[in-house]
Amino acid sequence: MDLLIENAEQIVTCHTRGRKFKAGKHQSEIGLLKKSSILVENGKISWVGKKLPRGILRKNLLKIDARGKCVLPGFIDSHTHSVFAGDRADEYSMRIKGSTYEEIAASGGGIRSTVKAVRKASKKELKDLAGRRILTSMCFGVTTIEAKSGYGLSAAAEIKMLEVISELRKELPVDIYATFLGAHAFPDEKTREDYIDEIMFRMIPAITEKKLAVFIDAFCEKNYFSVNETKGIFLQGVKYGLTPKLHTNQFYSIGGIKAAIECGAISVDHLEVMKPSDVSALKDSGTIACLLPAVSYFLDIPYAPARKLIESKIPVALATDFNPGSAMSENIQLTMSLAVQLLKMNIEETFNAVTINAAAALGVSDRIGSIETGKQGDLLIFDTPAYSDILYHFGVNQLWKVIKRGRVIC
Repeated sequence: MDLLIENAEQIVTCHTRGRKFKAGKHQSEIGLLKKSSILVENGKISWVGKKLPRGILRKNLLKIDARGKCVLPGFIDSHTHSVFAGDRADEYSMRIKGSTYEEIAASGGGIRSTVKAVRKASKKELKDLAGRRILTSMCFGVTTIEAKSGYGLSAAAEIKMLEVISELRKELPVDIYATFLGAHAFPDEKTREDYIDEIMFRMIPAITEKKLAVFIDAFCEKNYFSVNETKGIFLQGVKYGLTPKLHTNQFYSIGGIKAAIECGAISVDHLEVMKPSDVSALKDSGTIACLLPAVSYFLDIPYAPARKLIESKIPVALATDFNPGSAMSENIQLTMSLAVQLLKMNIEETFNAVTINAAAALGVSDRIGSIETGKQGDLLIFDTPAYSDILYHFGVNQLWKVIKRGRVIC
């Protein structure tokens, strides 16, 4: 059945005016409509406005009265690690007592701890855990999500994680995009050179043959993957049809951003530590700067310079980076609140960062991320008449309905 959302007090359209993303002053433009309605037919938005087209009310429609409520595009979480097993609450306690992320990793914790748990877990166990987490994300307004591998660090375990994502994509009511992150860390049982060879010549061909991933990622950081190693892995991925995304500049600036852009990366993620040359490299590149403030909050490290990036006309997206070691929260609304309070982004910039710019970070801003005719009917209805109240009234989920392709899913 087609859907008519009537009489919304506010509709935040985040309209694009033909752009793939919003940058600079445009990141504050939300295309606000008042006392308007939205028609979704065959899963796509067919009309938005005040005066209903003639004959619409005679159709067999599901009607939702949004009087006193506001409507937004579905939120897009473009960076998550939702597939994992095990628990790292003990490491959280260690950090609270003063241990650093790097010290915990050096002692055998961190990513390696989760790798052990993932390798032991069955595919069914991983799928059950990840499915519940993605449904939790949905209840905070996420209608499209990215999920990475990266806790396997072997061909068998990485493929197991990506198969979980593939199966969940077919079963859950949200869109899920898979990223291969074999270059997350180095396994204990292989030399650095042998593991890179396994990624490039065994994992990438097998994963692409099975069509298990859209993107390829790496952790380009001191003590992890070097710039040259990252470029080699990315170029091999591109050869096999994968699009690069990059973890970089979380702790150090070692040249990852420039390398990512040279390899055609669609986004660079983290960016807590930025040199002027890093900002210059991003200008006019078309690469999305995806910021993850929950990581800075959770690890007590510096926050990404969002204001500098936006003032430099670099498109900024936001994501949760939900993972067991540095951002244990599926709540994208919390990420948005942190962006306003601690990244000093304004409310309008923040909404564009989790809608149209997040869609651009996945290469799908032509289909989702804004309320415009022809785009998917991915919509959120909040039980408040003013969009600003969603972040003003922080810590409370005012979400009333989640709609995916014109169907109410939550």
